[in-house]
Amino acid sequence: MKSSYTRGMLVMAVSSLVFSAMSLLVPFTRPIDTFIVTAARFTTGIVVIVGLGVFKLIELKPGNKLWLVGRGVFGAASVYLLYLGMIKLGLGMGTILSYTYPVFAALLAPLIIREKLHADVFVAVAVSFLGIWLVVNPMGASSAAGAVKHIGFYQLLALLGGVLSAVAVVAIRKLQATDSPYMIYLAQCLFGMILIGYPTMRSSFAFAPPLWLVLAGIGILATVAQLLMTRAYRNVPATEGSLLAFIVPVVNSILGVLVFGEQMQPMTIAGALVVLAACAYVALRERIIGLRL
Repeated sequence: MKSSYTRGMLVMAVSSLVFSAMSLLVPFTRPIDTFIVTAARFTTGIVVIVGLGVFKLIELKPGNKLWLVGRGVFGAASVYLLYLGMIKLGLGMGTILSYTYPVFAALLAPLIIREKLHADVFVAVAVSFLGIWLVVNPMGASSAAGAVKHIGFYQLLALLGGVLSAVAVVAIRKLQATDSPYMIYLAQCLFGMILIGYPTMRSSFAFAPPLWLVLAGIGILATVAQLLMTRAYRNVPATEGSLLAFIVPVVNSILGVLVFGEQMQPMTIAGALVVLAACAYVALRERIIGLRL
């Protein structure tokens, strides 16, 4: 049990790093409508998973259809709001506001799927949220140019994305007993295309050809990261797995400094260390508790 738990947390950590690699490409899509960017992710996922099914490499058989719908709808909406936040608020701030979902997942998991919330994990969630705020607070990392005049509206949308993502994460945990990681992610992609299909078709595709490669990269990296994350939830609780995903906004803030010239103050660095320390504790908590006993 302990080895599968540790393995699950390691897979979640790798998933987070791949998500950060994908996030690095998103700011380059500013000339493209966000609906198209989101559709690129969902289309790639559908092609990859359905292709594996056609060649009999995986079995695509829906189990809990109601929860698959919920995971698909809430997850798809949160993806769009995540990309929108990254583009409108900047890589750091857009990510942090969307990645408030572990806090909401911690509160929703016990209510929706009766998952036990350990007191020390709850404290770690609170500490991590504080650390994430330090990473992207107004005195730390700067937002993208022009974000200030839109910050109130898009902040709310990014936070809404965090709530929707929390519901999707809880749904993933519930679906582990009935559906494969491939079926779970396919649900998000299919319902995502249903939600954004019409506005995507009405968007302008008149952008530079190299940006198609950027869209392809976003789709491929997002698919790999999502499948890794979904498989990780087979071995770790929703709250603890979501907490480790806090690696993404920390790495994204660093990338914002290195690639996009965002400022990093000492408070930002302190926040990053707080988040990583909390993530390390959660990943190793069973071993730590075992040593105490």
